[in-house]
Amino acid sequence: MFKVAFLALFVCAVAIRVRYQRLAGTYDKGMAAHTESHLAHEARPLLIIRPLLGFPWYAVVLCWFFAPQWVRWSFVLMPGWLRMGGLLLAGLGLLLLWRSHAAMGRNFRPTLEISPQQELVTSGPYAFVRHPLYAAFLLMLASTGLLAANWFIGVVGVLLIASITVVRIPPEEAQLEGRFGERYREYRQRTPALLPLRGPETARAANG
Repeated sequence: MFKVAFLALFVCAVAIRVRYQRLAGTYDKGMAAHTESHLAHEARPLLIIRPLLGFPWYAVVLCWFFAPQWVRWSFVLMPGWLRMGGLLLAGLGLLLLWRSHAAMGRNFRPTLEISPQQELVTSGPYAFVRHPLYAAFLLMLASTGLLAANWFIGVVGVLLIASITVVRIPPEEAQLEGRFGERYREYRQRTPALLPLRGPETARAANG
């Protein structure tokens, strides 16, 4: 059951990303164009961090699915109720991912770039936090460790997303401030980055 839930989480997350990349016109560019855009508009440290943490994470996940005896060293004895909690966490993450993408619409960009039509919008998860997409992925990657009862999958997954979040937020916000100026500075001052520690605001950023 937990493997089915894990697979469903992955498939749904990919489907949401592809759907909104298509909507924004950033999906059907071909592999060469996508790679070129990724290299040109991505934070340089992430070109190292992503494969360094991502490849081992995917390797252990595949072993957990098809050859669990190879990764017994990373299993954790975990009560069923805690693993079921992973299902709830995964569902919350998926819901936040979907609502964040729906709020952004055509403004979504998978890399560090701003479209000529970029907007500063005023509803959805961005009224509560500035970067709900990163919060969604943190929730989902934390849930994978619980679903798999595997400390490596959970810890490395969270480290991967956390490193992306830490590296990407400063240049993203610098771009948004350069585009929207005082409007974005006011939004950033009154809206938390990842945790909704204050009430909803009337403005949100149109970037992840």
